[in-house]
Amino acid sequence: MATSTDAPQGITFTLDLEDGRERGCRDDRFEAVTRRLLDFLAERSVQGTVFVVGQLAEDCPGLVREVAHRGHEIALHGYRHVPLTQLDAATFQSETKKGKALLEDLIGGPVMGYRAPIFSLVRSTVWAAPILGELGFAYSSSVLPAKSPLFGFPGCPSRPFSWPVGLVELPVPVAAVGATGIPFLGGVYLRALPWPVVKIALKTWGRRQSLWTYCHAHDFDADEPFRLIDGLGWAGSRLFFANRAGMFDRIERLIREGIAPALADRVAAGILAPRIRLSMLE
Repeated sequence: MATSTDAPQGITFTLDLEDGRERGCRDDRFEAVTRRLLDFLAERSVQGTVFVVGQLAEDCPGLVREVAHRGHEIALHGYRHVPLTQLDAATFQSETKKGKALLEDLIGGPVMGYRAPIFSLVRSTVWAAPILGELGFAYSSSVLPAKSPLFGFPGCPSRPFSWPVGLVELPVPVAAVGATGIPFLGGVYLRALPWPVVKIALKTWGRRQSLWTYCHAHDFDADEPFRLIDGLGWAGSRLFFANRAGMFDRIERLIREGIAPALADRVAAGILAPRIRLSMLE
């Protein structure tokens, strides 16, 4: 554990369990690299939160059960991995209810957390928050409180808060760079940023209680052959594959900074999350 007074009080490891390839087109490497990551975490006594896409749970139920058996919290990453902007409220409600019930049946316990695909809980989709509360979720981890090339919610609080329905929101930790924010503990950003930049961002956050990573199995798959990713082009696809060989080392370094429990445990422990009014986000 870190001893510096500037160090955060632990970082929760979170993983988005998704596979970008079409259903029926997956090979064995997705499950293999996920299990390699699970072994890596177990060797270091790290238990975090794994956000699972419902359709993937239908295709790989044994893998989801194994994740839960290893002591990780299971949360929902949408029934389908599509952004909220492509759904209406009725479809979102029915699919989310279906995905939550599917995961709870698989693990034999409650699913308390939700993460919107691609952090697509934005100004135009705040209608999703009360639905999540009505479905029995305790928290959401769905907002990127900064400008983003994909989905961002500038002006949204960067620290934990509660939606009017009582649902706790745990925003993506971002490092301020001018008028923008960089989610320095997640995915390609964590892989590509120089480590001194990550360290500075950690010190800037200090002793806040909401630091967490967000990773994907492919972030750790250094041997996956390069391919063009739909919608990213050549340059974006190169970035998608960049520095995967260093990802295990990045997580190892974050573990040395101090690891915190699963997100549901943090919420249950009473994380400070003042309630906001929707008018504050207009």
